Amino acid sequence: MDDYKNRKLTKGEKLGVSAALIMFFSIGMIMGGTSAGNDRLVLIGGLIFSIGAAIALYLLFKHKPKDEDF
Repeated sequence: MDDYKNRKLTKGEKLGVSAALIMFFSIGMIMGGTSAGNDRLVLIGGLIFSIGAAIALYLLFKHKPKDEDF
């Protein structure tokens, strides 16, 4: 019963959460830059979003979870 309380996140779970946070904040940068008319902020937000998307795609297609990940 207490096993799930002491469980630590695996490498894949940490990468997935960080990719989601990166993409979430970069969408805010894109939206804020668009409404302010700041093209540089839009481009930087798009670059950061593509980094988060690359991490997510790596986890989806290339990352092989180990038996201990489950």
